[in-house]
Amino acid sequence: MDSRVSGVGGWLTLLMSVVFLAACGSEADKDPAPSYRNVEGATMGTYYRVQYREGQTCATSQQTLDELLMAFNQSLSTYIPDSEISEFNRANAQSWQSLSPRFSAVLQAALQVWRQSEGAFDVTIGPLVNLWGFGPEDMVELPSPEAQRLTSRWVGMDQLQLDAANSAAQKNADEVYVDLSALAKGLGVDELAEHMAAKGCTDFMVDIGGEMRTRGSSPANRPWRIGIEKPVPGARSSIQRVLSVSGQGVATSGDYRNFREVDGIRVDHVIDPRSGQPADNQVASVTVIHPQAMYADAYATTIMVLGGDAGLAFAERLNLAVLIIEKSTDGAFVERYTPPMLAYFVAPAS
Repeated sequence: MDSRVSGVGGWLTLLMSVVFLAACGSEADKDPAPSYRNVEGATMGTYYRVQYREGQTCATSQQTLDELLMAFNQSLSTYIPDSEISEFNRANAQSWQSLSPRFSAVLQAALQVWRQSEGAFDVTIGPLVNLWGFGPEDMVELPSPEAQRLTSRWVGMDQLQLDAANSAAQKNADEVYVDLSALAKGLGVDELAEHMAAKGCTDFMVDIGGEMRTRGSSPANRPWRIGIEKPVPGARSSIQRVLSVSGQGVATSGDYRNFREVDGIRVDHVIDPRSGQPADNQVASVTVIHPQAMYADAYATTIMVLGGDAGLAFAERLNLAVLIIEKSTDGAFVERYTPPMLAYFVAPAS
């Protein structure tokens, strides 16, 4: 069993970084090109990559990053039986549980997005995630309507009581199960980015399975270029859009990587907590840019659930930079985006 945060969310959705190295001049008096280093490894059932400009104070190591991510997973991975979140999920109802600052903060963020989205985003969706086969155990057959109804009883952020001041929480029922995968990968990106900033690094990109955060300049001495894939199953490395981003987090959620075929029926990993079923709309992928990758991650999932019209209205209400790619009836893809996203497009929007 790996240490993935969970099967739901966007962890198989791939955001490919497109970094072009600038040509180095040959003049003797020209400053040498800055030295960038890559550190790569595995985490949360996917990869991580940190690219950064080395300097006198800016340095890290794979061991350091691995240790940070191991501690992160030990806190928030439902795939680790003795993790903090697993122990919380096993705790009896009506019993206050002390939370680490990380767990408390992420629950507070989840509660904020739940309220903003009127329930379209909900981290108590864990029982439904497991029911539909995107948790630690695979799905053998489609869940019956009765199983969906019974399982939905335990879903809802109102099933949790959070005492933020004392970093504690309790469940209203034993069956309540928290799954943070829709924002935890983004939070992992944020924590690595904060580590790099604390080390004095001014130019870097952190990437965990396609969720990113950037700062400063790329090796090409310009903002980081990030490619957004065409949301076509099996068509890896085919780019729909290129974004120019610095000082922001970027997350994409989509329905074209993480899905299952059960009894000849396609089941997508994005579950609508309001209906108890996989989200049913024409949205193929959503990309969100936000100063924090955790929020970008959460909002991308939220908009996948809401669908094109409601999702765009939600993004505009919060003034988010969002790119929605929808499937049309003829098989083509249609882009919809909010005004703040225009600033990040490398090529003019058509």
